[in-house]
Amino acid sequence: MNHHVQVSGAASGTSAALRLYLHSRPESEGIFWRINGFRATLLVWTSEEWNRLESRPQDAQLHPSGVWCALRVD
Repeated sequence: MNHHVQVSGAASGTSAALRLYLHSRPESEGIFWRINGFRATLLVWTSEEWNRLESRPQDAQLHPSGVWCALRVD
């Protein structure tokens, strides 16, 4: 969730927008959306999390940015 806060400079009389990022669901394990009306989940693991997994999904793919991803459609 992004919030814009207007900030005014007292000395210079200028103002600027400050953008803050707030985690809306920090306990979330994935990103959710709908594909053809079905709920879809993109699961993402860092390399460290991936190495700690006891059972790794066979369909997960390594993204070029270094994270592992798997798509689930409910």
